[in-house]
Amino acid sequence: MYGGKSDARLETVRDVVSGLIARTPRVRSERVSMSTAQRRVYDLFVLNVALQLFDAVATYEGLRLGVQEANPILVRAFAHFGVAPALLLFKALACGLLFLLYRNHQHRVVAPALGFLAGVYCVLSLVPWLIKFGGILANAL
Repeated sequence: MYGGKSDARLETVRDVVSGLIARTPRVRSERVSMSTAQRRVYDLFVLNVALQLFDAVATYEGLRLGVQEANPILVRAFAHFGVAPALLLFKALACGLLFLLYRNHQHRVVAPALGFLAGVYCVLSLVPWLIKFGGILANAL
């Protein structure tokens, strides 16, 4: 058992396994680096999701404080579904669409589209809500 052919087979199996282990690529624990273009798309994606979350919270709090929603589509959805469910539905849809854009980061239109969307949300959501909340805060003082 310990001599002859079985030892030769054992050595052969050991050599094969050692060879496979040696050729197996090592998984690195360090972060995988992104190209500059991929990083830009990722940053724009995160910015857009943050703007969506800001808009949802600002809209909810603004409505709670008596501010009127300017988006007529959301106003109708609020009447039909309620404020919180409508906001969750619309923001989930928006974030899902942003994710689809992000997943197609290799296309040359994705970064400009995400940049454009961030600009639109800054102009139509972030700035108006900051002005409204600033006015409310100024009146409270």
